[in-house]
Amino acid sequence: MPDKFNERANALAAEYWRLKGVGSTVAGTADGTGTAAEKNAENKLADLEEIEKLLEQGVGGKLRAKLDAEARRLRKEKEERSSASQGLVEVRKELLELTAEFAPNLDLFDGRSFPYDSEHEPISEDYFSAITDLFLGKPQPSVQLKNAVFSKDGVEIRSETAGAGASSSSSSALKVLGDLIMLMQETAKKLLGTENSIDRACKMLRQNEYAFIVLRTLVRDGKGNGAGRRLRMRQIKEISYNEDKEYKELVRNIYDKELVKGVEYLLSGKWEHELVRAHDGEHDDREYEPTDFGVWVWRICNAEFESGGARVGKRRVWGERREKGERKEKGGRREKKEKGERGDRGERGNKG
Repeated sequence: MPDKFNERANALAAEYWRLKGVGSTVAGTADGTGTAAEKNAENKLADLEEIEKLLEQGVGGKLRAKLDAEARRLRKEKEERSSASQGLVEVRKELLELTAEFAPNLDLFDGRSFPYDSEHEPISEDYFSAITDLFLGKPQPSVQLKNAVFSKDGVEIRSETAGAGASSSSSSALKVLGDLIMLMQETAKKLLGTENSIDRACKMLRQNEYAFIVLRTLVRDGKGNGAGRRLRMRQIKEISYNEDKEYKELVRNIYDKELVKGVEYLLSGKWEHELVRAHDGEHDDREYEPTDFGVWVWRICNAEFESGGARVGKRRVWGERREKGERKEKGGRREKKEKGERGDRGERGNKG
């Protein structure tokens, strides 16, 4: 673990944004898309090619002197952008490697938060902007979780028990802090391409699309990304039905049952870290909510599924889903029909 995590994180983040400002290519952002700076760089490269072509063809006078000067300037910019782009790749890797060993220098819990250790620099907003740019494809001034906010002010605990007795509050806060550290480390490992629990959770979600639908419903419609609202099974079914009417009509006999199985799958002991938590209550009144890990996994997995052509609800989860549903429905109808025909033959035989 880095002894001076905060200082190292600040230095790398400052360099990350410096190079992004200089570089023409967004090297290694989470969504892999270009920016206005990239387009501008492409235009300048085209200008340089045209100028060099004209100079080779032959032109003189003041125009040649002007074009020579412009070509030198554009070549210098091109070299700087190339160097910055390569440097950005290296800094990105260092930033992720540091975060994979995430160990912020913090002080003791003060009842509401873990402030930064006064013997170290506070982690700058540049770091949070850089790490969320890498994690989520969009810079944000803090890492916002349901039970915690990690920012330049430290780690604020939003746990329901944070205001309870000192020992209870402290133990709850340590649990939330541990979850936050795990999320940061595992997401960084994922982007580095090393073994991580997020990839394993995404793989398991791919194996059960109804579990994915339940998690999506809890995160998006249960406000699991901040407000902490809980949903009962009845509410999950209603919301999922409204968003997925077309598909449910095809498989109406199995849809609700599969949602229940999806909840059971999410609550099973197969997961390394909880994605969904069930609260006390009778079966029909039991409430479910996503954990911070569940929200985080859903955001990352959903982005991957959509970018890979796997879509949710009306937009379909995985390509074969509708076809599978149709086959189940047709198979069920065929089986009923065959049973009916066998019954008719039996009755005719008895009459005979």
